[in-house]
Amino acid sequence: MKMKKVLLMMCLVFSLGASAQNVESVGTVELGSSYEEALAAIKAEFGDPQSVSEDEVTLGPKKFRGFSFDEVKFRFKNGKFNEARFYQKVGSKAEAQKKMENIAQTMRTKYELSRDVEEDLTWFYKGGRSPLGIGHLFTIYTYRKQGAYGVELRYGPINFPQ
Repeated sequence: MKMKKVLLMMCLVFSLGASAQNVESVGTVELGSSYEEALAAIKAEFGDPQSVSEDEVTLGPKKFRGFSFDEVKFRFKNGKFNEARFYQKVGSKAEAQKKMENIAQTMRTKYELSRDVEEDLTWFYKGGRSPLGIGHLFTIYTYRKQGAYGVELRYGPINFPQ
């Protein structure tokens, strides 16, 4: 009888731990935080934004994790911070791939990473664990837009429950 109680207690503790959300952040800005909390943290770490709406906060050139980015966007869904995008434009596809590798090496010091391939045979990295426990936290990839190449570090989007 005592063994059943112990097993029942272990199952209960495990299920509570499995359903708990991990706290992840982009710098000091916690994913899932309210718009007001996130905006204050963004301003404290990155300075005043170029534009602000209830869905998106946009900043100009910023440094993050030792890299210079041309533009940074923090996005919100249902009043919660759920996505960040760091963009860096470069001159060529080879340069974009090299920057992606450099960012991946830096992110690897804190997170587990895996390398994957898109349908067009372009490779990218994904890593970390979503605060919801399912899926990855961020993606690092190259892109081509209007003839120009770039690299993007994207956290999320995380679909937090309402």
